[in-house]
Amino acid sequence: MKTTIRISPLDAALVLRADGTLETWLPHIHENPPPNALAASALMCAYSDERIFSMIIAAMREAGHGRLDQPATN
Repeated sequence: MKTTIRISPLDAALVLRADGTLETWLPHIHENPPPNALAASALMCAYSDERIFSMIIAAMREAGHGRLDQPATN
């Protein structure tokens, strides 16, 4: 099965495949990037950096996001 995702030059895409692979496309916004674009870029950087990735996972668990099948407790 093949899926085509059409995106505009300033759109972003994140694809999680059934085989566990991850594909991303993030535009390089040089002036006044929106906060969500900065967050997405930081998360993709963290995904390939074990130290940052483990810090984020620890913080998520501490905040109550340890199990994906249950909502966080506030």
